[in-house]
Amino acid sequence: MSPVTYADVLKAIHGGAAAFRLSLELEPVSPKVFPPTYEGGKYATEERLIDGQKLPCVLLDSVPSQANRMELALQEAWLAGEIEVPVISVDFKAVGTAAITKVTSFQAPHRIVDAILRDSTLANGNKSTKFRQSEIGKELDLLAANYATPLLKYAPHCLVFGMWDSTGPRGGMGVKFARALVSEIIGVNAIQGVGTSSRIDPLNIRVASGILYVAEDGGWTLDEKSALKEKGKAIKVGKDGKPSRANHGNVTPSLVDKGGFTIDHAEQTTVLSIPALRRLRFPAKPGDKSTPDADNAARAYVAALGLLGATLAVESGYDLRSRCILRAKDAVTWTLLGKPGETDTTFSLDKDAAISLYKEALAAIQKAGFPIELKEIELTPLPDLVTLVKRSLELAASESGEDN
Repeated sequence: MSPVTYADVLKAIHGGAAAFRLSLELEPVSPKVFPPTYEGGKYATEERLIDGQKLPCVLLDSVPSQANRMELALQEAWLAGEIEVPVISVDFKAVGTAAITKVTSFQAPHRIVDAILRDSTLANGNKSTKFRQSEIGKELDLLAANYATPLLKYAPHCLVFGMWDSTGPRGGMGVKFARALVSEIIGVNAIQGVGTSSRIDPLNIRVASGILYVAEDGGWTLDEKSALKEKGKAIKVGKDGKPSRANHGNVTPSLVDKGGFTIDHAEQTTVLSIPALRRLRFPAKPGDKSTPDADNAARAYVAALGLLGATLAVESGYDLRSRCILRAKDAVTWTLLGKPGETDTTFSLDKDAAISLYKEALAAIQKAGFPIELKEIELTPLPDLVTLVKRSLELAASESGEDN
């Protein structure tokens, strides 16, 4: 089986193909898998029709989660110097913690139009301008399906994974780009189990051992008189001053509903929609007419970026979360779904081939004259945003000590 080539991608876009599709069967590494929980601690379960049978299934990784994994895989390849790709980042060193030093357009929830970038500034010589008021921001204000060129230049992954400029000057009326690539992982023949909760304290500290009060140094004390006071009354640790509020003592064994699932197998389905790419136009400026050859070169580049992100995510493995590790049972195979009447074509695509495909597509759009920005664009967060992050970290630290 031959790998996907740039010629294959260009032909698919120009020739009326429907999609590139990856269908991969995965097996759980452990007897149980633990899916993500949603509001109210619920799992996303449903019956699905698979091979003519109605089977109970559970969602193991959603479309947004899969997109995030692919974006982070692309960022890792960029950081490793394996690929060149447009990236805009915000420098958060001023926050003063190793936990948050930089946020990139790959990481921001709304990508290049996220509030994190909006509330940052871009330096231009001795002058700094708020990002959406800068020349780049003004270009983004002009975005439309028939003028996707600014995204190609500054953040092409937005054309792969979708974008809604809801925080820009037009608010909820801001431009939207639908996802061209969607992927999800489900558990098939899923049976929910029961979980347990317990903790054994080697010191065997009992609830009645004493009441814990907040000490003036921020810790805890048994001495009510020396404790931190509020309106003349000693403040208890947590709600009631129990030792467990400071993580001391046993936790009585109990059964919980969120006990994971046993599954027959898992399935990943990834689809790159070629019609979604065909809707995009890439003229030099708004109102201009683009050329078919330039449009197809840009679309092929976006497709190559999507195929690369999906391939890198697959090769990074399936450790989805604690106690949810999967393994692919077969080699990765992509199917090109041609136009009606055509026979589908299968391709292989590993990391090296995907990187080679991406580099060829990048060279093609550069040759076509697209001004793609491959040098990292660095922004500086507004002082109020830095302060907001610092205060949030302080609150998170204090809250984590209250409810244990």
